[in-house]
Amino acid sequence: MKATGYSDDLAYVHHVGFEGFAERAAPWILAGLRRAGVRRGTVVDLGCGSGAFAARAAAAGHRVVGIDVSPSMLAIARRRAPRATFRRGSFADATLPRCDAVVALGEVLGYRFDPRAGRPVLRRVFRRVFEALVPGGMFVFDVAGPGRGTVDGTRVRTVAGEDWVVLVHRTERALDHPEHDHFREA
Repeated sequence: MKATGYSDDLAYVHHVGFEGFAERAAPWILAGLRRAGVRRGTVVDLGCGSGAFAARAAAAGHRVVGIDVSPSMLAIARRRAPRATFRRGSFADATLPRCDAVVALGEVLGYRFDPRAGRPVLRRVFRRVFEALVPGGMFVFDVAGPGRGTVDGTRVRTVAGEDWVVLVHRTERALDHPEHDHFREA
């Protein structure tokens, strides 16, 4: 597997500084599963990172299969959610078990660790998710949308912890920009 994801240092930074979205999304997703009558189902956490969602879902009684490309992230996830099952894989081609839900939180589907990522791969991912889900199953994901950066400019954000700092530069380009050619229809 060529894609490696975060190293130990970046996995730590992601774990302590960027897992908030998955933490905040977990109660909403778990409530949706309960409303659908799924109280002990199988949930796949695609791009599970440090296991924030996996830990919550396992604690709620679900069988959780977490998949991530980064061995460093998986090491943290295994410590954090010992009742979940974790395996290394890319969202681009990971085999998905039959399940009640698939979640891909934290803009996982937009990550470019795997050089195969892009629109054609996303179509295959969506097909595999559809085939893995039981009838009435849920697929919950988020993606970066317009407005996160300034068009043809940069927005800077600083996120800091006790022993680390990340400077995030967000640049947004119009969809007709040549950089977006890999997302065009074939």
